[in-house]
Amino acid sequence: MTARAKNLTLLHTALGVRSLYDSVCFCNRCGLCTSACPAYQENPLEPNSPRGRNQAMRLFLEGKLKGKEHRAALRALLTSCSLCGKCIRVCPGQIPTPKHMLEFRRLLNFQLLPVSLFYLLRLRGTAPRLFNFMVHTGLWANRLKMLSLFAVIPGMGWLKHTCEILPKQTPKPFNAPLQTHPNFIYLPSLEAEFFLPEVAYNSYFLAAKKHRVVVWKNTASGLFEYLYGDIRFAQKTLRSLILRHQYTGNGSLPLLCDNIDVYHFLKQAPQLFEEFPSWQEKAHHFAQHIVFITDILPKRFKNRTRFEKPILLMPSSILESADTALKTAPQILQTLFKKNFVECGYKQDYAIAAGYGFVRGSHANAYQLQAVRTVAQNQAQTVFVLSGLAALELGYSLRRFYPSARVRHIADLNG
Repeated sequence: MTARAKNLTLLHTALGVRSLYDSVCFCNRCGLCTSACPAYQENPLEPNSPRGRNQAMRLFLEGKLKGKEHRAALRALLTSCSLCGKCIRVCPGQIPTPKHMLEFRRLLNFQLLPVSLFYLLRLRGTAPRLFNFMVHTGLWANRLKMLSLFAVIPGMGWLKHTCEILPKQTPKPFNAPLQTHPNFIYLPSLEAEFFLPEVAYNSYFLAAKKHRVVVWKNTASGLFEYLYGDIRFAQKTLRSLILRHQYTGNGSLPLLCDNIDVYHFLKQAPQLFEEFPSWQEKAHHFAQHIVFITDILPKRFKNRTRFEKPILLMPSSILESADTALKTAPQILQTLFKKNFVECGYKQDYAIAAGYGFVRGSHANAYQLQAVRTVAQNQAQTVFVLSGLAALELGYSLRRFYPSARVRHIADLNG
């Protein structure tokens, strides 16, 4: 990889650092992944399975599939993948199919988000003040029930889905006290800071019980650029975050994430600098200080009775690794709610992750209905998720099809 490369050629996998081609070829097409993939369950065709996607990418890298000649078929293949990561959990070889699909997007130069939404979200990393102004203007327009009117403008259809998933009541903005001598950093996710401020408040005050917390408001992590842009922008954003952490407390302060996808991305930051040893060393040091909200949750809560039972956990996430908070969340809920906690099995459907509902030509509605079916089958009344975006997406579907259940972010345990 050169400094100008748009994609990664080396991946960090469960079995070590591999070239993109070697990682794809490691899939032996055993088919265990088909039992867990929501796309294959919805439409059991080989291109909808993780092994089919890996095989297609292998053929592309070998020059046997052409991007121009097979563009429509490859686009359908890529948009059917929600990056949920369930295939990794059942794969004996821990094949990182979601990572493969992200690199496949970049190799084909596919823009899966609506263009206007893509450039709006990029502003958070390039022009945060303008982004802040535009988001608050949008929230003001939504409060006046005017935002949906702009959805008829060509290229702005995504505003309709935005209005559907946003909370009906305008949230109180998240504002934290200034801290001049911090020993802890909180990096609120976009959805927690702007759309679900109760998640940000709960996360902040949980950390503030034992630490002097500084909040890095409206700060891009690089995850958006990694998922929907090219590696150059992701590297640039991540370098800025690493340097800021290095200059705050001499790079020794824990950095708290409330979004499981941001957490996984930052923990795997060294992968983006495989060809840059000095930066990879900095990224390794940085990744050691990343913590997730479940890492600081207390073992006992006085107000757990306020949650309707049975309790279900839908741990939708991407970029999974061995060092993961996904193991901690069910343990906490099991301890708190005991027999009232129902753990979601790998064959059951999860809330979709990483903004998949905004991907054009996706199967988002069908996947969300599968998740609602899982909630209904377990007769769950409270569904915990590990990201604010999953809470917004699943909350909208439950309001429509199973209104007796509520979605709660794991940080709400502290509320």
